[in-house]
Amino acid sequence: MFFVIFFYFAWLFAAIFYIQPKVISKAENMIIFLIMLVISIHWNWIIYEELILVSISKSTGDYLSFLIFRSVIVPLAAIIYINIILKNTTRLKTILVTFGGAFCLFVFILLALAGEIIEMKHWNLIFDYLYFVLYFCAVLVIHYVYVATIQKEGNMT
Repeated sequence: MFFVIFFYFAWLFAAIFYIQPKVISKAENMIIFLIMLVISIHWNWIIYEELILVSISKSTGDYLSFLIFRSVIVPLAAIIYINIILKNTTRLKTILVTFGGAFCLFVFILLALAGEIIEMKHWNLIFDYLYFVLYFCAVLVIHYVYVATIQKEGNMT
C-alpha cells in the first residue's frame, strides 16, 4: 500500500519538475540532482544502516518505498526547490519556501512511520526536520559554488 503512495509521489514530483519553468540549465539541474542524491544516500546510510538510529522494515515493498523516497523524491525536491528560489524571490519567500519544503519532506517521514516502513530507535523527529532544512540550504550553497566556479573558469579563458 505505501509503496504505491511513495511511487505515486515520485512520479508527481517528476511531473512537477518537468512542468515547472526552469531557471537554471539542464546541466545545472543534473549536477545539483546528482550531488544531492549522493548527500541523501550517504546521510541515510549513516543514520539508518551504520548507526542504526532508525530501523527500516525488512518487507520488500516497504524497503522499496524507503529507497524511492531517499533516491528519487528528496533529490527531485531539491531541484524543484532551487528552481523556485532562483525566480526573483525575496529573503522572506526563500525562508518560507525552505521551511515549507522541509515540512513537505518531513510529512513523508511521518507517512513512513505510520506505515511502519521505519521505526525510530534512538532518534528524534526534530532531527529529520532540521536535516531537511539544512539539505535545502546546502542546495543553495552548492548552486552558488557551482556558479562561482563556472564564472571563474570562464574568466580564465
